[in-house]
Amino acid sequence: MRLRSLALAFALVLTLAPAALAAKATVHFFVIPAAIPAEQLAKLNDFLITTAGGFTASRSTGGDMGDLGRDYRPENISYTVSAPKNVAREIIGDLKKNCGQKGVFMLTWPATSVDS
Repeated sequence: MRLRSLALAFALVLTLAPAALAAKATVHFFVIPAAIPAEQLAKLNDFLITTAGGFTASRSTGGDMGDLGRDYRPENISYTVSAPKNVAREIIGDLKKNCGQKGVFMLTWPATSVDS
């Protein structure tokens, strides 16, 4: 009986170990105009490294109806930022203060960070 209990406990540990090793994270996705001056962009990148530990950015083109009610397709930079906690307010605050963004649309979702 004792050996069976020990085997069940060991099986449970093996089953739950991968989940315990995976870290919880929050993914943040936002888009900014590519026309932001290089100096402001560098400051944003430094802020993201300091605040979240890093980022991934890529050039993108998107579209919306714009304020004038017609299709608008600006050149953008799309950012994906993963952090151990939700830092959306901090990022939005920096985008408004240091990059001059009046409004910021950001998507966030919980994720599991797995290091190999």
